[in-house]
Amino acid sequence: MMNRGDVWRIDLGGKAGTRPVVVLARQNVLDYLQKVVVAEITTKSQGYPTEVFIDQRANLLQPSFVQTDCLHTVAKNALQKYLGSLDSETMQLISQKVVFALQLESCSPQY
Repeated sequence: MMNRGDVWRIDLGGKAGTRPVVVLARQNVLDYLQKVVVAEITTKSQGYPTEVFIDQRANLLQPSFVQTDCLHTVAKNALQKYLGSLDSETMQLISQKVVFALQLESCSPQY
């Protein structure tokens, strides 16, 4: 079973290549989706305000950053290896950075 906050290894192709990603899709739909939204994880900080430092959480081998400017929709079956999971506090911060990265601060939820 896949969960929001899970960190997986995937081959994104191109310059991004094989790297870890974190699952961002909301928990209650993961069992029904064939594709999920993920954010890239990298070991190199660009100094962007949209980065979240996660150190070596989720069993990463090096101190790392979630790049919320680098979102992808990927097939679940393309996720190659489960690495670990991020805690809810870290996911809350990542969610806030996604809102900032997509300039959604002024949007009011209508659900």
